[in-house]
Amino acid sequence: MQTTARRALSLYLWFIAVFHLFVGLSVNLSDDFTLLIARGYGATVDWTPQFVYILRPLGAFMIVLGLLATVAARQPARYPAVVLGFVLLFAIRSLHRLVHGDLITAAFGISSSRNMVNLVVFAVQAVVLFLLWHAAREREPMGTTIAA
Repeated sequence: MQTTARRALSLYLWFIAVFHLFVGLSVNLSDDFTLLIARGYGATVDWTPQFVYILRPLGAFMIVLGLLATVAARQPARYPAVVLGFVLLFAIRSLHRLVHGDLITAAFGISSSRNMVNLVVFAVQAVVLFLLWHAAREREPMGTTIAA
């Protein structure tokens, strides 16, 4: 029987999976969606062929992250390294906003206030995911395998 914490963790991992798959596929398949994603981040981008190309491998990483999150969402107890990997990813993405804020503003025209909002969003994601993982782990040993 699943605990509330485990269900919440699983649902959050499904959200992470869908988001990463959508962004990864969009960046590789649709210039229009890529433009919308950039606008969603508040970025003003010079769409040079060089920049557009470098987005493709980034999209490939996003697809793989989405697949990893999908696997973890199905049985979080079996994949603590994936869950904690996302916690670390979100924490690093948050720190990037702090450490490289001036560069982000200069390169993409993202205002410092918008950059701080993005910092908080990534930090909250890291904390929420960690807390859900921790709560699910306390109630269910993370190394146990659920019979199929």
